Amino acid sequence: MSDDVTQDAVLLYAKRLAKIIATCDVAALWVETHEPSAWQYVRKDGETIVVTRSTLHYWAVRDAAAKNGYRLDVKPEELDATPGEQVTRGVPRADKLFTLAVGPSLAGNSEAIFRSVWGDGREYPVLSRILRHASNADDLGRAGVMGKTAQEVFGGPLNSSSKVQRAKDAASKEWRALSAALDVAREELIYRSTQTRERER
Repeated sequence: MSDDVTQDAVLLYAKRLAKIIATCDVAALWVETHEPSAWQYVRKDGETIVVTRSTLHYWAVRDAAAKNGYRLDVKPEELDATPGEQVTRGVPRADKLFTLAVGPSLAGNSEAIFRSVWGDGREYPVLSRILRHASNADDLGRAGVMGKTAQEVFGGPLNSSSKVQRAKDAASKEWRALSAALDVAREELIYRSTQTRERER
C-alpha cells in the first residue's frame, strides 16, 4: 500500500469514526470497558446495518485506494489472465493452520490489540495529531490536516511544503512502527493461544 493511500485511509477512518460516534446509536459495548464496539448505521437506502471499527477500517482503505487509482473490490477480468496459465493455491503448512484458525479470534480482539499498542498515543505524536485534526474536520479536503499537523510539530508557516513533507515522512515512519508493533502483539496473542492449547492437551 502506498504512503498516499495510507495517509488518506487514516484521515477517512478518523473522520468517519467521529461521525459514527456522534450520530449513530450504539449497538454493542465492550464487556471489560463498557465502551462502544459497534453502532447502528443507517445507509442511504434506509436500511440499518451494524458497523464496527473493522467495517470503518475496510471502508477507509477501500475509498482511499479508489481515490488513488486502485480497486480492492474488483477481481481481475478473464482477459487479464495470461492465456494457458493456471492459477493455483498453496496448501497451508501444518504450523500455519492454527494461525489461520485463530483468525476470527484475532478479528474479535482487534480493538484490544490496537489499544494495547497505541496506549495514549504518546509514542506516535504525529499520527495522534493527524487523527485529532481529522476527527474535528467538517471537510477533509479543505481542512488542511497535514498543514496544521506540520506547523504544530515542526513550526514555521502554515502549509509550508517542506514542513508538510517532513510531517508526511514522520507519519509514515510512525505508521510503519505502529504496524510492526501490532504484528508483534498479534503474534504474542497467537503464541499465548498455542501455549494454552498445549497445556490443555
